[in-house]
Amino acid sequence: MSIPLQTYDHEDVPFLDHPDEPIPDEPIYGQRRPTSKWHVRSPRAIVLVIASINFVLVMSGLMLLLPVYRLIEDALCHAHYHDDSPGLIDEMKCKVDQVQSRLAFLLGWLGVVGSVFNFIVAYPYGLLADRIGRKPTALFAFSGVAVSFLLSPLLLGPGANVIRANPYVLLTGTLFTFFGGGAPVMLRALYAMAADVSSAEEKAKHFFYLTMGTTAGAILGPLFGGLLMESFGPWLPIWIVTFTVPVVFFIFAFLPETLAVDTKERQATTRQLTLRQHVAQGVQDLVRSLYMMRNVNIALCMLVILFTSSAETSILVQYISKHFGWTLAETSVLLAPRGVINLLVLGLLPKLGDRLVSPRYGFTAFEKDLLLAKVSLCVSALSALGRFFSGSIGPFLVALFIGSLGAAESPLVRAVVSSYVQPSFTSRLFALAGMFEVIGTVLGGPVFAWCFGKGLQWKGLWTGLPWLYMALAMGLCAGALMLVRPRNGDFENDVFGEAEEDENARPANPVRLV
Repeated sequence: MSIPLQTYDHEDVPFLDHPDEPIPDEPIYGQRRPTSKWHVRSPRAIVLVIASINFVLVMSGLMLLLPVYRLIEDALCHAHYHDDSPGLIDEMKCKVDQVQSRLAFLLGWLGVVGSVFNFIVAYPYGLLADRIGRKPTALFAFSGVAVSFLLSPLLLGPGANVIRANPYVLLTGTLFTFFGGGAPVMLRALYAMAADVSSAEEKAKHFFYLTMGTTAGAILGPLFGGLLMESFGPWLPIWIVTFTVPVVFFIFAFLPETLAVDTKERQATTRQLTLRQHVAQGVQDLVRSLYMMRNVNIALCMLVILFTSSAETSILVQYISKHFGWTLAETSVLLAPRGVINLLVLGLLPKLGDRLVSPRYGFTAFEKDLLLAKVSLCVSALSALGRFFSGSIGPFLVALFIGSLGAAESPLVRAVVSSYVQPSFTSRLFALAGMFEVIGTVLGGPVFAWCFGKGLQWKGLWTGLPWLYMALAMGLCAGALMLVRPRNGDFENDVFGEAEEDENARPANPVRLV
């Protein structure tokens, strides 16, 4: 069961670049496939429908998250106490070290296996999206997500005894990622659809709509899930999420296909390339992207991406629940105001960025992005250090919410690193960044789990060991950015490998938040 739902960075381009296609100045909606009478037609309406799908998907995924964690915790608790009763054990009895240590490692491995599978299927389904269309790819991906949603009550209800005997059976649920690619592929397909219908002038506004939908879902999902779980137990939010599945399929019915109809020349070219050749080209591009690491500045930015990709959300809620005596439902409600702060930060950063590049301060766009990335990482490091030294919930929450002020380091670092390559190399650069993100997730989950387990053994101040690790990692990232220097002169093609020959290659420009 692939439960963890993460937030991903998306490029405003299709999955796979077509070097022979010029960049349109306006959305070429008239060249797209015919639509049905119930489909929305204007670009703005299409983007709003996509934003609503984002909202429902993220809200339902995060509403499901902690109730499922609670049922997994209860299964481990039953095994620990050798209790065969069908009901739930009192949650506070499940906060013993042995149960919490097993839970941390299990959740860590769920994240690792899910990330690896997502990495494996990302390119094939990207190829599929560029061949048969965005909508069928997104629908296929959501079908796998829907099965995962519906599988939760089955595995943790009638199949609870199997999970109690061997909780790692839950890892088999990640196999559904192969059927559609899961939430990451679906979200990328939706972002590609928005890019298909957006002109250069409207693209930033349209992506803001998508971000608002995702953020609203991230705020309301944990809030509703926590309130319902607190009052009615974990099963009610789980069943509500299962009923959101037909809602998403219904919303999809109003969405047209946005992929432009191929020209005769493109169709002829596509027929000449087999699937094996497409995959070989993708692997070749990935290998070529490794040449970029010869640029020290790019290597330093990739180091930052590696360490900032190790999400700590599952350890965060488990840590608060274990060490401060909160139920998982109460902790879930806590995530909602944190999401509001993240939204405010993302909303205020553009104004701060405009001020920095004004004549009064004289920053270039690169200097502005680099400065804000350094500040974000330093804030994250100080927040983690504050959590390490916090012996009570009050100081811990203060440090936690201060850390929300550094929520934009990921897009800022992407903006910085993209300045070192020509537009035709941006796709390779982001493929490389995606590889480092996966490696960071694969390494970060077990490391956080190990730190959590050792903290339980060593007691005292060392219970905050996960946050000490995070503080050191964020401090290392901030130090790495201190060594980054602006690009001097023209681009050097020999650093990055063989360039694309077509001058009209579509650039995969990052969306700058500031």
